[in-house]
Amino acid sequence: MSVVTLYQESLAHKARDGTSFYVPSFEVKIEGAGLPRDVLRDVTQLTYKDDIKGLDSFELTVNNWDPATNGFKYVGSETAQSLQNQSTPEGLRFRLFEPCNDKEVAVSMGYADDLRLMLKGNFVSLDPNFPSGGGPTLTVRGLNVLHRLRSKPYTTSWDNKTDSYIAENIATLRDRGRRRFPYTVDVDPNARAAERPIRRVTQQNQYDIDFLFGRARQRGYVVVVQEEQQQEARGRRSGERERIFFGPSSGAVPGLREVTFKLEWGKSLVEFKPNLTTANRVSEVRVRGWNRTTRQRIEGVARLTDDGPNSDLYRLLSCAEPRRETIVNEPCFDQAQATQRAQALLDENLKKLVTCSATTVGLPDLRAGQTVHIGGVGSRFSGVYSIDETTHTINNSGYTTRFNARRERSLP
Repeated sequence: MSVVTLYQESLAHKARDGTSFYVPSFEVKIEGAGLPRDVLRDVTQLTYKDDIKGLDSFELTVNNWDPATNGFKYVGSETAQSLQNQSTPEGLRFRLFEPCNDKEVAVSMGYADDLRLMLKGNFVSLDPNFPSGGGPTLTVRGLNVLHRLRSKPYTTSWDNKTDSYIAENIATLRDRGRRRFPYTVDVDPNARAAERPIRRVTQQNQYDIDFLFGRARQRGYVVVVQEEQQQEARGRRSGERERIFFGPSSGAVPGLREVTFKLEWGKSLVEFKPNLTTANRVSEVRVRGWNRTTRQRIEGVARLTDDGPNSDLYRLLSCAEPRRETIVNEPCFDQAQATQRAQALLDENLKKLVTCSATTVGLPDLRAGQTVHIGGVGSRFSGVYSIDETTHTINNSGYTTRFNARRERSLP
């Protein structure tokens, strides 16, 4: 995976369209059709958010006042009859942003004609604002299409399987002849090879997507939803299928452009606010369980190692007298599973040694689950960060990307 600076990225944009980062652009399609020009002009802000712990979302802020008719444009002037009549322009406009799972919405962001598809989803809420001062506005919110998978919980169990196998297998299961999880799940091959089978894993009356998020938290993994990426190729469009990535945050995430950005304070970072804390950090984790078959105690132990997360900062832990933590309420069936869980808990704790929030110029390829190199802020805060969540915003001020991240190691 290549590491590029924003200067290199700017040159790439210039080579493609001659605009660099000067012409932010977005596209919203409803059922494959772009918004009409008059509606597009009413969109004052578009925000896209993704998070390794939940589903992607988007938000549109729309002007809701028509000075030509001196009335509300989308919400507030409709009648029951106009809502029923979809053959008129007024009827179509009044129902354009209605929450509906049958209307697929595609949101793309980028510069000029070089746009990246951020998500496909549905409108889920409609919030008009009729203020005492200023013009009426409309806030439209939407979620990734995977929110529709929260319609039926399931109970399933796996014996002597790894978590990566379970994640792949869940995408093949059927309910009444149909795939109950209609998306491909990709895993990290190196992580899959390192995992050990777990005696029994049970999905107890859970939605499939929530079960995957839970298994990811157990291992210190991430679940990242990757939408279909549309790219221009010799005048034709080619696409990759929608997929979900289940694996460690340091791995390459399928479905996104394989690029890691290098950002530096004073050059490409508009804002950088890090936090270093040794409070609640641990140097050893023990996970204890009970083997009902052999009637013996199970104990897995994980300790600091030279190749662990943020190992260059372990000297700070020795000064702070870190805790040794014992977990007794984790279900485990053998020592290997207990050790894996202890290591995941320790790594997750050490990645919180340094966290940050930062803002840079809008980068549609900068997404949750990826890594970013941050430099120019000293050895303690410079490093390779794993992105937990991003917020992409296009408005009258331009295009910015804000992200929250955790430091994983020093710069190579």
